[in-house]
Amino acid sequence: MKYPVFITFFSIMLFAACSSDYGISEASSELVVEGWIEDGGFPVVILTKTLPVSDRYQNVEEAEDFLVRWAKVSVSDGQDTVVLTGMVDQSYYPPYIYTTSKMRGVAGHRYHLLVEYDDVRASASTTVPAPVAVDSFRVEKVNGSDTLYQLKACFTDPVDQKNYYQFFTRVGTKSLQFVASYLGSIDDAVLNGPTEVPVYRGHQLIGPDYTPYFSVNDSVAVKFAQVDETAFHFWDDYTKSQSLSGNMFLSSSTPIRTNVKGGIGCWYGCGSTTSYLIIRDYVRK
Repeated sequence: MKYPVFITFFSIMLFAACSSDYGISEASSELVVEGWIEDGGFPVVILTKTLPVSDRYQNVEEAEDFLVRWAKVSVSDGQDTVVLTGMVDQSYYPPYIYTTSKMRGVAGHRYHLLVEYDDVRASASTTVPAPVAVDSFRVEKVNGSDTLYQLKACFTDPVDQKNYYQFFTRVGTKSLQFVASYLGSIDDAVLNGPTEVPVYRGHQLIGPDYTPYFSVNDSVAVKFAQVDETAFHFWDDYTKSQSLSGNMFLSSSTPIRTNVKGGIGCWYGCGSTTSYLIIRDYVRK
């Protein structure tokens, strides 16, 4: 499962947006943790450092420059503890991850993450929810546009359970990287059994001009995940911060909640299913 969503790059922008011309002293760099474990999947962790405010020139274009490559990263399920291996993986950006094939996530189980790097010790815990599935998809033409389409997902929320959901999307076949869907965090307090929700394109902070919609020839992968309340709040805060910032070089005042002690970011479990579709196949004739 590939979920990275440029938490690192976004954190860099948040810390680099201000200038020391306003009397802000240089802050220390913080550890950014972006990690997850899926039901049936291996744990994956990406570690970086934030770019602190400074009056010195700092290149924010290369997120690889802020990778943490020599940390000790371990995951425990309460019985076994596994040390993850750091490796280059071009399927991700930045292209370096910590992972292992010696532990798989199991729905209902709890997992503790520990990161040790220099004098930093960061930790977090999460639970893996059960997987969920989309029943069907529907596509509508966007009002006022001849080329853009809105994707909608239909699924059934169990009325006797408290659930939180997160959509991730990927467009095209050049990358395996999923991006958190814009406004894709859902609290089932607003749902009641069978429901239909819009699925927007993930908002990347680098690349072409952003649109939340899709083109008729887009090949789209949609990952629909059940997450815990902590992950829901993180993704909800994160995507709202993206949308409110407007400019990737300007920070938002919206705080992003984290479950990482000793750092920022999120370590989360999820149960998910992935659907693959081409928009033109769903366009009404």
